Amino acid sequence: MLNGIIDIDDVRTQLEMKNRQEILKSHEYKIWQGNNGLWYTYLLDATKKNNRRLIKRKTEEELNTVIVEYYRKARKKQDMTLESLYPVWFNYYKVHTTKTASVKRYSTEWTRYYISDPIIKKPLKSLTKLMLDEWVHNTIQRHQMTKKQYYTMSFIIRHCMHYAEEQNYIQENVFAKIKVNSKMFRKVQKKPDYTQVYLADEQPLIIDEAWKDYNKNPENTTPLAVILMFYLAVRPGEIVALQESDFLNGLLSIQRMESGEFKEVEPGKYTRVSRGVAEHTKTDAGDRKIPLIKKAIDIITLALKVNAAHGNSGGYLFLNNGERIKESGVSWRLEKYCNHLNIPYRSPHKIRKTAISSMIDGGMNINTIRKFVGHEDERTTYSNYCYDRRTSEQVLNQLENALGNDPTVNILPFVNQDKKQVITGNQVQAG
Repeated sequence: MLNGIIDIDDVRTQLEMKNRQEILKSHEYKIWQGNNGLWYTYLLDATKKNNRRLIKRKTEEELNTVIVEYYRKARKKQDMTLESLYPVWFNYYKVHTTKTASVKRYSTEWTRYYISDPIIKKPLKSLTKLMLDEWVHNTIQRHQMTKKQYYTMSFIIRHCMHYAEEQNYIQENVFAKIKVNSKMFRKVQKKPDYTQVYLADEQPLIIDEAWKDYNKNPENTTPLAVILMFYLAVRPGEIVALQESDFLNGLLSIQRMESGEFKEVEPGKYTRVSRGVAEHTKTDAGDRKIPLIKKAIDIITLALKVNAAHGNSGGYLFLNNGERIKESGVSWRLEKYCNHLNIPYRSPHKIRKTAISSMIDGGMNINTIRKFVGHEDERTTYSNYCYDRRTSEQVLNQLENALGNDPTVNILPFVNQDKKQVITGNQVQAG
């Protein structure tokens, strides 16, 4: 204290010294100086034969510093909670990904599901399988989660617990043993087919509209990208990231995608700063090569000629005024075509669903389709991309042809005992 004023730094120094002395006093092993002048002691180590390891330093002060740091780390491990581990793990995660959209997503998930939950304040070592099992199922019930929502939410605790195990904060990641009853998830009602795909009689109208749009301004090849999507079944972000070099010998390489770039403006809050091109596709299915039908080759060849005519060869395939087209531009064009045709607008991603449904209708092998479209599992293809492109009237006609034109009579006659009649189908005969 100087002139009646408390020096905070001095107080901190004194507390630090007191804490240091208490740690050294509690150290259970002898500290000694050897004949060689070095200072020695033991520290606990479960990996060694006698559960301890010998350490040495040049001076007693250096040895004391090692001892103090050892016990502080041990206490930190003992007191580690999900709340204290999360920022450490999150920094680790950010270093190991280029997907800023994923960084933003998990930051949002932490705020939404974890930050006010008491589970994050419990020491990791105290978390048992039963405790975590109850927490998981209560969380699913409380938020009425779908399977997808649960997977996204649980990414944080799954990876935090794995990280804690790797760093020896816990001996075992018990969360890995949690099994969720699938009946707990809220079922997602599959949306009506007509909302998810363009119908068979709508597709040619949109393609024709796109050709008319292109012919008005051949330097802008966005309309060609819209048409090509019906023949490729690629993601919208993939079509706008295609480069001329991706086209070779009738094959198209899908190896990059447009992606939003996000920046953290303040802790836990992100804003999108740009839309760039990431040198990877969306899923772990990875890069893929798609064999092209003749119509697709014709469109790509035309785009190449347009680029060459305007001195834009060697870069991106689809351009507008010499610049790469954006996913938003494709969406805007498609909506314009739908409005002009007076048909319901469905997003560019629905063109992908349309093309995949067409391949399924065409009888292609589901595993071949899965590989072409970049899915990791054919169940994804069937569950989320298989829709009927026919109108309700066409479906009814198809049903009539399938079930109503069978000449075989499968109705067994029976006798009405009261009226002595034999009834067969729609005929009534006297008994």
